[in-house]
Amino acid sequence: MKKAIFVLLSLISLTGCTTVSYNGGEELVNRVSYPEIGEVMTVGVGEHMVEKGSMVEVGVLRVNQMIDGAMYDIPNRTYRQIGHDTENDFYEPTGVVRGAFADPIQALAVAKKDDAEICVITTFGGSACYAGAYTKAKRLSEQEDSFQQTLIYNGRIGDKINIGYREFSSSLARPAFNNEVEYDLSTSDEISYKGASLEVIEAGNTGITYKLIRNFPD
Repeated sequence: MKKAIFVLLSLISLTGCTTVSYNGGEELVNRVSYPEIGEVMTVGVGEHMVEKGSMVEVGVLRVNQMIDGAMYDIPNRTYRQIGHDTENDFYEPTGVVRGAFADPIQALAVAKKDDAEICVITTFGGSACYAGAYTKAKRLSEQEDSFQQTLIYNGRIGDKINIGYREFSSSLARPAFNNEVEYDLSTSDEISYKGASLEVIEAGNTGITYKLIRNFPD
C-alpha cells in the first residue's frame, strides 16, 4: 500500500512539459588528407603511408552506473544522441525500463549545464529526473557516411615491396575491404593504387622513404 502511494506521489511530481527535438546528434566531420602533395615522408613497417577520407562522429551519453529510479531504471550503457535545442541534449531511450504505473518513454534529456540530472521524457512531455554518473562524448557513427582509404607499408623482399590497402566505411552497402599488392622497384620507383601515386626514394625491411605525388581521388 505504501509503495503504491509512493508511486502515485512520484507520478504527480512529474515536472514541466518538454518538447523533444529530433534534429540529429550535432555531428562532427573530421576530414583526413595525409601527407601533403610533394612532401617527403619516412614511415616504419606497419605504419600508414597515405590516408584520405572523412570520419563522422555523433554525440552519445554514457551512463556509468545503473540509475535505479522511482519510476524508471536507466541501465549503464551508451545512448545515441537524437537531437538538441538551446537547453537540452536528447538521447534515444533504448534499454530504459519503466515502472508499471509510469508513462511511456519518449527520450532521455540532459541539460547543457554542469551537474545536470538525466531526465526521462515521457510521450506526454513530462519528465522524471535523476542524479547519476555519466559522461557526454563523441563516437564514430555506425550509420553516417564515414569513409577512409589507407596505404600501409608491409616491408621489402629483394626488389619487391609489399603495400597494404585498407578501406573503411560505415555504410552497410560498402563494408571494410583489405588488399595487399607487391611492386617491383627494379621496374619503376613510382607505385600507384586506386588513384593514389607515390615515388619510392628508399625502401628496406624496417621502413620506407617516399614522396606523395597524388592522393586518392575525392
